[in-house]
Amino acid sequence: MKSRLVHVLATLLSGALTLGALQAQASSDDKAIVTAAAEALGGLDRVRSVKNITLSGYGQYAYMFGGGNISGSPEAPQKYQAANDLKRVYDLEHGRFQQLERRNFLFPFAAIFGHAYAQSNLVLDGDIGYETGREGQFVRSRKWIESPLHIDGVHMRRMWMLNNPVALVRAALDPANQLSAPRKEGDLTVLDLTLKQGDKLSFAIDNRSKLPTWVRWKNPHSNLGQVTLTTHLSGYAPYGGLKMPLGYVTRIDWRNVDYFKMYVDDYVVDTQIADLAAPEALRSASDADPVVTSEATQVAPGVWRLTPYGNTVFEFADHLAIYELGGSHAAAKAAIDKARTLVPGKPLTEYIPSHHHFDHTAGFRVGIAEGLTVVSRYGNEGIFREMAERRAPDYPDALEKNRKPFKFRGFDDHLRMSDSKATVDLYWARANTHMADAVFAYVPASKVFVEGDMATAAKDYQFWGDNYMDTVEHYKLDVETLSTVHMGIMKPAEVIEMVKGGVQRARERCAAELAKGNYFPGCPIVSNRY
Repeated sequence: MKSRLVHVLATLLSGALTLGALQAQASSDDKAIVTAAAEALGGLDRVRSVKNITLSGYGQYAYMFGGGNISGSPEAPQKYQAANDLKRVYDLEHGRFQQLERRNFLFPFAAIFGHAYAQSNLVLDGDIGYETGREGQFVRSRKWIESPLHIDGVHMRRMWMLNNPVALVRAALDPANQLSAPRKEGDLTVLDLTLKQGDKLSFAIDNRSKLPTWVRWKNPHSNLGQVTLTTHLSGYAPYGGLKMPLGYVTRIDWRNVDYFKMYVDDYVVDTQIADLAAPEALRSASDADPVVTSEATQVAPGVWRLTPYGNTVFEFADHLAIYELGGSHAAAKAAIDKARTLVPGKPLTEYIPSHHHFDHTAGFRVGIAEGLTVVSRYGNEGIFREMAERRAPDYPDALEKNRKPFKFRGFDDHLRMSDSKATVDLYWARANTHMADAVFAYVPASKVFVEGDMATAAKDYQFWGDNYMDTVEHYKLDVETLSTVHMGIMKPAEVIEMVKGGVQRARERCAAELAKGNYFPGCPIVSNRY
């Protein structure tokens, strides 16, 4: 018995020593790989001694991650947002990072801000994110920023900072961060890195050049549950004793969309930079999401408009239906909860999106999680199914926590939803250059027209100004009231006057741009009415 016990203990000790040796070997291997990468970037001492790097260049974002195109088809041409006057400041000495750029849509957009080259100034100081607000003052950024245009927040800014290979390798060399054992993927060596703050990412080193070739991480996404982003680094060139890439392409794992492309004009190393420390007043400010509440206004019998996003609810004999779930997950949940209080005992069972664009479907996954049946044109079914079936295991949202099947009721030009209490007609918006498969609703009994982005995308410009009246006349509708997503409850005369002014302002913008030699997207304005 004693000899057997000794044998067992010896075996366990041997196994522990072997495991320890393997772990030590893995640790030695990963450090050697990262050290070789530092040498390839300019030398271990040089990489460790760098205080700051400033990148200058320009870039383009895929508008709404590919979810804002003319249709939901994977073959629809991609719309882009320019990012000019672009700078990235990597303050490695203090662990800070700044994203500076001026954004402008490269397609016709109804609001002036989309064509204003407005500056975006996003900063990370340790665990504190802050930015320049609308009034020019600094404001504390939320920890996770939910937006159909750009995912942002502390995690994203930290990942963008580590897209720079020098910042990345320095982080990998930091003993406070944890490296995985290396693994081979073709001609690359891949390592996982867990930062001391808890952020996780992976990166690949080219086996020949020893240079970083890609960086990969995950982030929550309102419409897609979560996304995996991979930034590919290319065109290494020497700057300030370091090698850094001239090209960055960040691709997401949905339709292989190139979400962000950054082109480098210059790097400067260890120069005087601005103090990026977060203002003291912001350090104690909240970074929590604001609480969203919804209020209802009756538009007509059995029809209500909800704020803040502009949903419209229809009452039928035994159920309710809601038009639009946009804005955010929080706004959608607030709207659904409010809708369920309007007629006690009647369940909310149907959801009618105006169109597929990610701002208008930011609450889509909440609707699916609540068991709602989606009612839309067949042209939207594919993208809606993709959105409903994506998983979010690392950042579970409402749908990941409460998986429900995707239920779809489709039509082409017209669908009548009718019972003993109400009739609501759904129509295709036809010939709208902003959204090919848009759907609007019409209530014959009260002559209420419900729309999103047909006439009321914004007050500033009207690039598809004829669409509303063309559609009304085509379907021979008698409209007395409009319940709009973006502009409240309106009368037809108000809408027509607004559209007329928007067409005129768009023509003036076209003329002003042409006078400067700029051939502006959407110009000349095509309108047979205004």
